[in-house]
Amino acid sequence: MQALNIPRKIEFFIPFHLAQCKIKALLNKLTLKKFDSISDQIIFYANNRRDGCMLREIVRLIFESHDESNFCAIYAQLCFRLMERVDHKIIAIKKFRNKFLQGGTLFKKYLLDRCEKDFKKGWKVNMMSYENYEAIKIRKQGLGLIRFIGELFKLKIIAKKTMHECIEKLLKLPEEEEMESLCILMNIVGKQLDYIESNNNEQRMEPYFERMKELSTSPNLSNQIKFLLMDVIDLRDNAWKPRESRSEIFKLNSNV
Repeated sequence: MQALNIPRKIEFFIPFHLAQCKIKALLNKLTLKKFDSISDQIIFYANNRRDGCMLREIVRLIFESHDESNFCAIYAQLCFRLMERVDHKIIAIKKFRNKFLQGGTLFKKYLLDRCEKDFKKGWKVNMMSYENYEAIKIRKQGLGLIRFIGELFKLKIIAKKTMHECIEKLLKLPEEEEMESLCILMNIVGKQLDYIESNNNEQRMEPYFERMKELSTSPNLSNQIKFLLMDVIDLRDNAWKPRESRSEIFKLNSNV
């Protein structure tokens, strides 16, 4: 790939490590109430470099934080805001498909590359190789990634084709971790995918749910995972309107 010569006259007003620390602190303070103020500050720091390095760093910092499930939606909104408002003069130092990406397009490229990399890597844990707390951390990060990907799809940052690829990959490995991830993902994106299909006269969701029905009776899955599958199936059958959850009832009964 051809490298781009960044003009020497460009001034980096804020040292990289200082901006990095500021952005990390801002991400920790990000709430819906403070969203506009904090996102504006993050964009300010993002725009202080013209070579895309800070955009890549923001993606990295977001991925350090997205395992907090309650914040996946707001991090996705932040990504959408960054795509809209980062300076178009920010430009990649290397070409992608024979052109230099800029601004929000460059940020989106970094974001989707990281999503793809982490999803392909997976988060299956060998309990013999990890301490229990480390295994819990890896699982939490994996489920956070799934939620984050789902929220990005809802904002049309991730394409429908990519979402189907994620679902198909999870269904190819019908084990506990994959099925839990699938249920979380379907809870977030299922309604929207069904809506898109109904408008385009497509039938890709039906085979997914047929397979999920089969798996909901599989002897190789725990009762908890089977109940999660049944919950998603029931949710779709009820036009994606929530009702009493079997998995929650199972948890309550297990704790009695």
